[in-house]
Amino acid sequence: MRDATTRPAVGSAVGAAVVTLAGIVLSGPVSLALVAALHPQPAWSGPDAFVRAYHPIQTLPYFTGFLLVGGSLYMIAALQTLAGEALRARATAALGFAAAFAALIFFNYVVQTTFVPALVAHRAPESAPLIAALSLSNPRALGWALEMWGYGVLGVATWLVAPVLADHGRAGRAAAALFVANGPVSIVGALLTALRPGWVMTPAGLAMFAGWNLLMIVMVALVIAALVSGRRAARR
Repeated sequence: MRDATTRPAVGSAVGAAVVTLAGIVLSGPVSLALVAALHPQPAWSGPDAFVRAYHPIQTLPYFTGFLLVGGSLYMIAALQTLAGEALRARATAALGFAAAFAALIFFNYVVQTTFVPALVAHRAPESAPLIAALSLSNPRALGWALEMWGYGVLGVATWLVAPVLADHGRAGRAAAALFVANGPVSIVGALLTALRPGWVMTPAGLAMFAGWNLLMIVMVALVIAALVSGRRAARR
């Protein structure tokens, strides 16, 4: 009976993980490569230079980032429904943290895709302080505080929900280990942003960003592998 009742949740988790994986790849390597090739922003030197170099394609990483955020929230919601009684409170707390993450990052991406472009189009002198405060081109902007703390909160969510994956075979145990690892990695990134504003655009920050993207790709791919193989085994 449990297999029959959990099958829809497994399917939802697989579908959400596929969306999440697409969001990671599209908002990270693909979008950033396209922006760099077509209309890159130079290193931040102020809002005037940002406006001169602005092009709408620079919002592509944030539009595709909505897939990552929505997929991550849905994936953790689906995993929460798979949690046994012993893990139910922990998984429900993970869902709460995932919702907080989604609220922070959705807000930030709405600002980047809608409000900042409107400020650029208006080109009023009084818009300059707002552009400097909000645009992710500025490594000390509020946008980076929202971004890094939002993903720090997601790290707490993956840490909490990780045990749900541990009984889904070898791939599930590997996914669970990476879900746990994502917790401290993401929290450290958030703390560094608080202690050293602007570090995200340093070589160390960019290296950590690349490493985090790789971590996310592998751990979400393992979720898909674990749940798909488990579903196939249950059908035999």
